[in-house]
Amino acid sequence: MLTKLFEVIKKAVEDEIFPGAVAGVSYKNRRYIVGGGYRALVPFLEPVEEDNIFDLASLTKPLALAFTFMYLLKKDPKIDLYSPIGEYLPIKKPLSEIPVYRFLNHTAGLKAWYPFYEELWQNKSLDKLERLIKKIEELPLEYTPGTKSVYSDLGYFLLTYLLEKVYETDFENLFENAKKIIIFSKKALLSFKPLEKGIDQEKIVPTSVCPWSKKILRGLVEDENTRAIGGVSGVAGLFGNIYGVLDILEFLVSAYKGLDKELPSEIVSKFIDFREKNLEYTLGFMLPSEEEREFLKDKISSHTLRHTGFTGCSFFVDFEREIIIVLLSNRVHPDRNNIKIRRFRPYFHKIVVENLL
Repeated sequence: MLTKLFEVIKKAVEDEIFPGAVAGVSYKNRRYIVGGGYRALVPFLEPVEEDNIFDLASLTKPLALAFTFMYLLKKDPKIDLYSPIGEYLPIKKPLSEIPVYRFLNHTAGLKAWYPFYEELWQNKSLDKLERLIKKIEELPLEYTPGTKSVYSDLGYFLLTYLLEKVYETDFENLFENAKKIIIFSKKALLSFKPLEKGIDQEKIVPTSVCPWSKKILRGLVEDENTRAIGGVSGVAGLFGNIYGVLDILEFLVSAYKGLDKELPSEIVSKFIDFREKNLEYTLGFMLPSEEEREFLKDKISSHTLRHTGFTGCSFFVDFEREIIIVLLSNRVHPDRNNIKIRRFRPYFHKIVVENLL
């Protein structure tokens, strides 16, 4: 397995799919971890090391926000996923009438994205998240909630705000408390704002050149909207290395199988096994793409989920067969225009699963 992983990553670097990557596979209590390529191309070449820290981008949605939601539903269940969000937040119609779960599975009718940062960076307000939420309230819905799914960052900003208001503390603190139920391995890192935690900047993989400062982002979140509100949200901002991502995914698989007393399987399965019509998302996670389903057919179970991140990070997990595949890369370095990873991911998952089974 290690040889095949190394070959695939080496070829991907040669094909310029990304400058460098660390791949991790967990199966039947064994781990396979391989790094290759470069964590930085400019201003000079820096080879990838296995414990390098990546901007996980939208992996924040399942690994921080959905995970924190699961933890809170067990520890202090103040939110009913099927109740209108207006029961918990003083927001206007029609947003107030939409059930909480529709923001988790991207069926709430919201726009996919909006450049909030353009206004927020000019605003001196201390509570920038609240101003962002006010802007979401002003935007019209793009479709009738529940009629289709459109992947939306806006819903996850709303969920971040929801958790902070209901639990009366900031989202980073909620996540750090939730994280305590996991026994992380010695090398693991999974955290917001790594530079403020004293993490060596050289350990962090750089992403793209910021269009405003003209400096390479390194330890600062790539997502402009999250950066504009301070670097923490349920949308993006989580940084981690391969050990941290594998640890939390192994924990979720174990809890799903009923093997962890800290998080009941019925709560985890509520997120993992949620299905609505033929839509593309569960609560916090993505279903396999059509290409992945075609590639893998009977090799994966119906309990297989994934998630992708803008920076080039992703995971693919079969919760039934306990297969975990993680790819951490910096495909946006030094600029965002390289999208070859879109075709690479399904192929990568196919190669790994076939070699495991």
